[in-house]
Amino acid sequence: MLSVAFGFISCNKGNTTPDTPKIQKRLKMCGDEWDKYVFTYGADGKLALVNRNEGERTWTFTWDGKVGTAKYVKEGEEKGNWVLTLGENGFLTTFANEWEDTFGFSYNTNGYLTQIKRVDKGAVKCNNSWTDGDLVKWSRFKDDGTEEWKLQSFLADENVAGIFPDATDKTDVPRWMFELGLCGKPSKHLLDEALWEGADAKATHEYEKDEDNFVTKVVKYYGEEVDQTYEYEWEVIK
Repeated sequence: MLSVAFGFISCNKGNTTPDTPKIQKRLKMCGDEWDKYVFTYGADGKLALVNRNEGERTWTFTWDGKVGTAKYVKEGEEKGNWVLTLGENGFLTTFANEWEDTFGFSYNTNGYLTQIKRVDKGAVKCNNSWTDGDLVKWSRFKDDGTEEWKLQSFLADENVAGIFPDATDKTDVPRWMFELGLCGKPSKHLLDEALWEGADAKATHEYEKDEDNFVTKVVKYYGEEVDQTYEYEWEVIK
């Protein structure tokens, strides 16, 4: 979950329950081999800037209550605004990009994401199923409308940092929004194996952690082959 980056969610990066933080950290950077995102926060703890690949793309935020407006600049050219609206729980209710593609987010009573929908088109983008605080099943939709399900199993390791590497495929919602805790509570445990229903290829995951058990690297494999390496950097909230 998000720490205090938006000022509306209790600080709980690095805890096993929302109300008993062990250590207070927030996400400073995340990304894979191709794209890395660096996050800057204002004095009030709210997200101020998202910087991709050293200025290739930037989102500069201003906040009015629970509504964040981000000026989106790509390769030096202003492309328009992104608008993020948070609910009382501090999670996204809607997100609209520069084209006014608008996404709606639904959660269960425990704060876990259950559905993402393109509200301007009335199209469901994904459905999520949770068991004991872990995302055990999530879906995406093919171009012909067929819903595909991914089945997931988890390690015994607690997800201390609150990373959110799953449920992002084909939603058209940027992964960094999940990783910042905007899209609901993450799984309680670290993802182990993931398999598309009816498929043979299974993804496995290995982790590196810092001294506080915050994940610093996730390596995703298919068989012996590395599919993706995703890294995280954290900063202590003072």
